[in-house]
Amino acid sequence: MHLKQGVQRMSFVVFFLFSLPLSGCGGAAKPEDAVWEMRTLYQSAESVTGVADITADYGQRVYTYTAAVEGTVSAGTLTVQAPENIAGTVLQWAEDATSLTYEETTLETGALSESGLSPADAMPTVLAACRAGALVECAWEEDGEVLCAEMENPEDESVTVSCRFDAESYVLQRAELAEDGVTVLTLEFSSFGVTLAAKD
Repeated sequence: MHLKQGVQRMSFVVFFLFSLPLSGCGGAAKPEDAVWEMRTLYQSAESVTGVADITADYGQRVYTYTAAVEGTVSAGTLTVQAPENIAGTVLQWAEDATSLTYEETTLETGALSESGLSPADAMPTVLAACRAGALVECAWEEDGEVLCAEMENPEDESVTVSCRFDAESYVLQRAELAEDGVTVLTLEFSSFGVTLAAKD
């Protein structure tokens, strides 16, 4: 389908850019321990922000665009920055609803898979997997500077999310969403940040 346009809290912000030097494989010796540490971070996240190149593969057609992402598992926005003809398009997600707004512009957000996975689901699905998805496999790569983890979508085990994290900060570098082993969505992050909820 096409979607048409149409208690203040103090927090501690941790923001990383990939231009910063990497510093090794973090505090965890085993990748499984690192996944546990990563989960702790994302379970404590109040919100995330970032910029990603997003590729949606519909089989006979592929859509690629760059978007700024801001939100949580339950609500957020994806604002298209490129290509120019759809720049400014804003996709909002909240619970199970999405909306798309821009002047007379439509963005392909139809289902990519039998389960109904669409580009609108990309970021909340990635965050849900990071927080609570069953671990399929994990490993260190690039001499321990990158943690790779494949996890199930907590809401649909036929969908898996494969992520690359900086091994020191657990900041997302890349995420791939697949259904029954076929990759349908890819997010390549040029920047990513995590805002942690303040501790009482």
